[in-house]
Amino acid sequence: MQNSYLKVFDNIFFDVEKHDEVKKIIEQASYVLDLVITKFGEVENEMTIGTSRIDDFVDTVIILFIRKIMEQLDSINVLYSVSLFEPAQIILRSLIENIVGLKFILKEDTKKRAAAYYLEHHYQELDKSELDKSELYFNVESEYGKLIIDQKGKEEFDKDCKKLEKKRQALERLIKRETVFQETDTARKKKLEAKKKKSRKKKKVYIQWYEVCSDITSLYGLMKETGYEKYYDSIYGGLSFESHGLNVTMGMNVNEEGYSLKFIRNPEGGSTTFSLACSFSIGVLHKIYQYLEDGKSEIEEFKVFFEEFVKKRDMAIYNLDMIRRASGSGS
Repeated sequence: MQNSYLKVFDNIFFDVEKHDEVKKIIEQASYVLDLVITKFGEVENEMTIGTSRIDDFVDTVIILFIRKIMEQLDSINVLYSVSLFEPAQIILRSLIENIVGLKFILKEDTKKRAAAYYLEHHYQELDKSELDKSELYFNVESEYGKLIIDQKGKEEFDKDCKKLEKKRQALERLIKRETVFQETDTARKKKLEAKKKKSRKKKKVYIQWYEVCSDITSLYGLMKETGYEKYYDSIYGGLSFESHGLNVTMGMNVNEEGYSLKFIRNPEGGSTTFSLACSFSIGVLHKIYQYLEDGKSEIEEFKVFFEEFVKKRDMAIYNLDMIRRASGSGS
């Protein structure tokens, strides 16, 4: 679908459909992303239908990770199709966090780490109900409670309270179901208590899922543990500019002649996000194959795929780097 504003504001927006060479390069990058998304999909299907399964619970967590990674790669692919490279960095940041998390789970103590990740979602949902021991979100006398009643009415507020209680009971049943969940619950309570004792402030203390099953206390530590330490400051840290709204001035070219505004959908600078998305994705794919302990034929198949993928990725990166102010400036 062609948006009308692209025609009206053709001095502001870069339209990739009007630039065949740029479009061809972007389609080449899209094809490479298509390859890796397809490979994730094949693995997901094999695990879902049971041809490649190790542990039902752990496999379910891995499948959920794979589906989220596929969704994020697909989102980057869609944004790239119209040369929206900078907004894709926001998705890349989350993609990296998911890949690092999955790689950490697969590295060792896989079931324990999968349990810590899986249960944390339920803990966080229930944590929303508490500000501290003296005041509850779902309390008619709390500021939050009064706000919800004003907006939705008392009847809807009561329904929310009942839903929350059902979730609390469901979590209790889930924890009792398996030993690994009971151990995780106990470990989390101990870690939280220890953090509360160390905290000098009275505000609520939070915990990350990976703290429950390891001594790691930060994303930097997680990236270091999974071999991605070098990316934290040099590349991953830089993605914060797009995520936190600190990159507005990057929409401008400055030189000795003065300044000019870049096009929205600027087709330059797409190689870094693309390269990182590919590298992190292929790395965790390899880790998944190792976890599944597939036979020699599957390993050889992945090896062939990897070699071809790297060639196509590198060529796409080279061509993306060749896009140099292909369209001038926006204004």
